[in-house]
Amino acid sequence: MPGGTLYKTDKQILNPRVAPMIGRTILHYEITEKLGEGGMGVVYKARDSHLKRFVALKVLPPEKVADPERKQRFVQEARAASALNHPNIVTVHDIDQWDGIDFIAMEYVEGKTLGELIGRKGLKLNEALKYAIQIADALAKSHAAGIVHRDLKPGNVMVTPDGRVKVLDFGLVKLTETAPVGPEDSTVTEKPSTELGLIVGTASYMAPEQAEGRNVDARSDIFSFGSLLYEMLTGRRAFQWDSQALTLAAISHREPPPLPGETPHDLEKVIALCLRKDPARRFQHMGDAKVELEQLKEELDSGKLAGAAASERRHGRLRMWAAIAAAALLLAAVVVWRQREGRLPIDLKAVALTSYSGIEDDPSLSPDGSKVAFQWNGEKEDNYDIYVKQIGGSGTPVRLTTDPAIDCCPAWSPDDRWIAFVRKQKSNWAVLLIPSVGGPERELTEISKSSALSWTPDAKWLAFSEQDSPPQGPLSIWAINVDTIERRRLTTFVTQSAGAEFPLGDSAPAISPDGSALAFARQVKSYIWSFYVQRLTRDLRPQGEPKMVTDRRYGYEGGIAWTANGREIVYAAGGGAVQSLWRVPAYGGRAPRRLPYASPAAIEPAIASSPPRLVYTWWLRNVNLWRLDLRTGERKMLIGSTYDQRIPQYSPDGRKIALQSDRSGNMEVWTCDADGSDCLQITHFDGPQCGTPRWSPDGRWLALDSRVEGQSEIYVVAADGGKPRRITYHPHGDLIPSWSHDGLWIYFASDRSGQYEVWKAPKDGGESVQVTRSGGYAALESPDGRYIYYDKLSEPGLYKMPALGGEEMQILHAGPPAGQFATFGVTSKGVYFRPDADAKAIQFFDAATGKISSIAALDKPLNGLCVAPDDAHLVWAQTDRVSMDLMLVDGFR
Repeated sequence: MPGGTLYKTDKQILNPRVAPMIGRTILHYEITEKLGEGGMGVVYKARDSHLKRFVALKVLPPEKVADPERKQRFVQEARAASALNHPNIVTVHDIDQWDGIDFIAMEYVEGKTLGELIGRKGLKLNEALKYAIQIADALAKSHAAGIVHRDLKPGNVMVTPDGRVKVLDFGLVKLTETAPVGPEDSTVTEKPSTELGLIVGTASYMAPEQAEGRNVDARSDIFSFGSLLYEMLTGRRAFQWDSQALTLAAISHREPPPLPGETPHDLEKVIALCLRKDPARRFQHMGDAKVELEQLKEELDSGKLAGAAASERRHGRLRMWAAIAAAALLLAAVVVWRQREGRLPIDLKAVALTSYSGIEDDPSLSPDGSKVAFQWNGEKEDNYDIYVKQIGGSGTPVRLTTDPAIDCCPAWSPDDRWIAFVRKQKSNWAVLLIPSVGGPERELTEISKSSALSWTPDAKWLAFSEQDSPPQGPLSIWAINVDTIERRRLTTFVTQSAGAEFPLGDSAPAISPDGSALAFARQVKSYIWSFYVQRLTRDLRPQGEPKMVTDRRYGYEGGIAWTANGREIVYAAGGGAVQSLWRVPAYGGRAPRRLPYASPAAIEPAIASSPPRLVYTWWLRNVNLWRLDLRTGERKMLIGSTYDQRIPQYSPDGRKIALQSDRSGNMEVWTCDADGSDCLQITHFDGPQCGTPRWSPDGRWLALDSRVEGQSEIYVVAADGGKPRRITYHPHGDLIPSWSHDGLWIYFASDRSGQYEVWKAPKDGGESVQVTRSGGYAALESPDGRYIYYDKLSEPGLYKMPALGGEEMQILHAGPPAGQFATFGVTSKGVYFRPDADAKAIQFFDAATGKISSIAALDKPLNGLCVAPDDAHLVWAQTDRVSMDLMLVDGFR
């Protein structure tokens, strides 16, 4: 039963649990029966003894009344709906409280829900238009009053026996009405009810911005209206996948299936305009969509639309037969070609293979493709071990390892005997073997860092990546003989910079099915990868130089696999919300192609030849902004969504926050109001990693770093958007900018001297000046301009030195963590900081006393913090949710 509706349906079943409410009288309302229940309350049918009529009472269950936020939204609903007076909107009669019960008295509507009328086949065209026009009129009225419905769906639309539409349940509205603005007043808007991470609404009908937890407006209702109209015509939802997470991802990144062929073209255009992902490209007003629908209805009633449709069908049939003839010839050619290629066309779809609590990652298929090995942190989410699952089976996966250390990166041997994997040790990692059916483990070798593993076809050698000279040396690909323990180098990477942020070089080895080649990822600069193929001799030695098969790729997250025929490689690349799987010929001839059936944020592909199938990891990560009131201790979420927002920075006047976010598909710089509303995209690099924004002292400019040219460079852009202006030009990486207090200089980190130091450049560009001499990374100048505070890449702690030059002084030994920038904020009184890399806390260093105090305990990892100019609030980014599940694509070749 739809939640919160105000009617009695033919399928209603009363719940005995609520019997005590039946028969009670609340003020002058005599409750007769329960009608429905939803997240915002329980709805009863009641008789108004004063006016001798039936009403619908929506009340909060007693156990919910104590929830201030729920009660506030409950009252908000009544006030919003009571302001509306429209024949297609349910009428609100009263709002009151009695004996601790909060309730709203509403018009009682008899009839059926639109969902009941739609059924599986949809509505006739004239019925769909008749109802759609009334719904559009109701929404136009509410939008004009500053009210957004936020939960438009078939269950919230009633149709009376005489065909009148009533839009119900404004319990999820957002008030956008502004208060009067005087000469010294600023605009005041109601805060969105997605506060504290709550995404309000029904998944299949949400607009992309609503599904991502961003601010919504009337155009979000227009998207929902388009979804509703689509369902009225087809009998199926525009966006309906196997889980809510998949549905939300589809809303943001996929289009609905085509409408039926008999749908008038003009109506298709109306629905397409409603369902555009970008709100700026939709209908901007509900009234515009209503006018289009009214015109279509007039044409249908006059017969013009039917005649046009019939003509179109006649012409369409001629075109159809011509197309069929051409398609038959083309299909014959395709079949012949596909047969030569050993494959036939097939419609592919990704389905969930695992959906356990916690994180499942690093899939590896058995040689016969019937089982998958993977790492999982278990039902308690307390330790990563290696598990095996039968594909198609419904039982609990078999746990192979039980060590308290982290086990990851399984690789199933081609002879089905072993599963190789990697285990974390105190100071390094170990490569081990375990029988694929379970049994005693066997350690092969130690390596400096975790690595993907890949077997040769004869199951005698195992490839992995290893540093040539830990801890900062470059990575190369090696192989180890599992019988003799002989090591053999397969690739060499020699361009590692001494001061790089982390080891560069070669990783993610994948040996081809016939053993003649090795595919791998080469990180040539920070965050920039290319994919290579190295030819191998029969005795597993490199033959010639490796060949690059892709240009540089941003946002590579791991995983390379060969197709079963050994002609292509599949890899993960893209970054942020557009992270996906790609395939490219291993030896050239065609540009990379994205796999359209793979989920967004797909990584770690694994492929089997018989049966032909692909398994990969679907990775969802929510990094949200939180705010702490330093005066009261109150904390609340500012921005919550299914995307990544981090590295926040207050503007000098405290009214804005700059941040980096991938909500547009790529990591870009955004700004928002200090309360998290009105987010605005500032940069549009559309690909390269971009971020760490810092405001100029006058609030007019933002400094940032971006990898447009490959290496990271410093840019400046107007705070309200525009074309970024490049400040630094150097083949080494320049990153993490910040401003001097007078706005004349921009500090940044650079390894141009051989290790990372703090440098500064004039704000308009020019010759850079080295500031530190014994290491430096992220730097902030004190508000009075006397000191520079900075951390170092190679060791934890915080340092300061006079801004005009002088000796450095270490003021903190236990934090911030080495190399994790934006983990401290400088104020006139001291420094807020994260103590170390593993700490889930924020502390404060008092500059006057030298004492350290605890500010906040966190339960999630921190990704950047900043302090308001008036020292009243602290904002930080926090990883609230990480979810990884395995997905299966059968028929992949």
